[in-house]
Amino acid sequence: MLLRGFHERWTLIACILATGAIFIDISVVNVVLPEIHRDLHTSLAQEQWIVNAYLITMTAFVLPSGVMGDVWGHRRMLMIGCAAFAVATVFVGLAPTADFLVGARAVQGLAAALITPSSVAILRTAIAPERQARAVGLWVTGTSISSAVAPAFGGIVGGLLGWRWAFLVVVPFVLLSLWLARGILSDGTPGRRVDLVGGAIASVAIALLTGALIEWPTRGIGDPLVLGLLAGSVVALLVFIQHERMFPDPMIPARAVRDRLMNRVHVFTILAWSTPLTMGLLVSIRLQSALGYGPIATGFLLLPMSLMIMTLSRRLTALAADRHMLLMLRLGPLLTALSVVPAWFLADGRVWVVIPAEVLLGVGMACMAGPVTHAVLQLAEHGDEGIQSAINLAAARFGTLLSIALLGIAAAIGWGLAGGGAVPGNALGGSGPFADGAYEAGLVLSALLALAAIPFATPARRGA
Repeated sequence: MLLRGFHERWTLIACILATGAIFIDISVVNVVLPEIHRDLHTSLAQEQWIVNAYLITMTAFVLPSGVMGDVWGHRRMLMIGCAAFAVATVFVGLAPTADFLVGARAVQGLAAALITPSSVAILRTAIAPERQARAVGLWVTGTSISSAVAPAFGGIVGGLLGWRWAFLVVVPFVLLSLWLARGILSDGTPGRRVDLVGGAIASVAIALLTGALIEWPTRGIGDPLVLGLLAGSVVALLVFIQHERMFPDPMIPARAVRDRLMNRVHVFTILAWSTPLTMGLLVSIRLQSALGYGPIATGFLLLPMSLMIMTLSRRLTALAADRHMLLMLRLGPLLTALSVVPAWFLADGRVWVVIPAEVLLGVGMACMAGPVTHAVLQLAEHGDEGIQSAINLAAARFGTLLSIALLGIAAAIGWGLAGGGAVPGNALGGSGPFADGAYEAGLVLSALLALAAIPFATPARRGA
């Protein structure tokens, strides 16, 4: 039996469908990005924005969305988010230009920010405590199935029908989640104000910082645009801090800022979640741009990572919940960092190395995905499930966002160390020693970020 109780089963299915669609549109973009490039004639910077526009708005607005769920009810936020996500995805599929696609992806990310913290918080508020660890494991397994299907299915759909349909296929599942969510009990606590202005300021700060990192490799650190974006991000951050101090109900409560144990979990998440999407993007571009593989073959080659997560997440989450949290959270980043070793030889055209690289990456993620979610739910104070889940989800997305933005800098450094001259618009595209250097530098970045997470691993019980 999936879970005891009619409402618990359908609640879990609704959450899996909604978040599964989000994870599909995070991972499927890796496979179809070369197809988008051929159709819309995008540069590397535009491709980074296509990936990051989604992550910027999701990262910035997941915090106020968590508060909105705590105040107005997580069911309401889940339903609004599903409706908005379906509409935004249709616009993604109809995008006539790269700029329009970036804008539609940004709206998608905003809708995803409404869905994700509520879907996680519902696991605690709507499911009996003795079944929460199992529910989290099933939730991670279910969403991992979406991620597992995304590369292969996205590659097949993209190869046969075009990249647009690779996004559009999630719309029916989101609408089904919207319908199922009607049966979830509302659990809001009215009286607290929601800081939407703070969310907007945070979004501006993150967007400016990301823009600076994306433009840095081709323009140089001394370029007026890069310096202006960096300065603007600092100013926006200072404005955000001042706004939070003055707002009656700040987006990040003072008690959350002072919670050192939860802060360790969030820092761990930023660093640990930097590797998977970066690795997927590197390998996908390498396979399609340098080695001539199509989206279908690329999708199947990327499949082992998600299959490992799908197969192992529930068992490893249960193992972590049973006094082995530290082991799982230390082993996970180590394995994801080791995945770059076989991936390194892809630069020589040895395509078979993708399989062990993806297996290592998947096992590492299975050691972390469910256990971290379980740790957040167990450590969160009652009534703060939404905001703490939102902070952790924002940390995960910020880690991915930061690593994708840094990828251009790493590629430029690798291009230069290999003896290349001026960095082209897409240093990772094509073949040759300079592109090899860019690819290898991206792998080093991924490994270093993953290893940096290990010291921040923490147990899921206070005082442990």
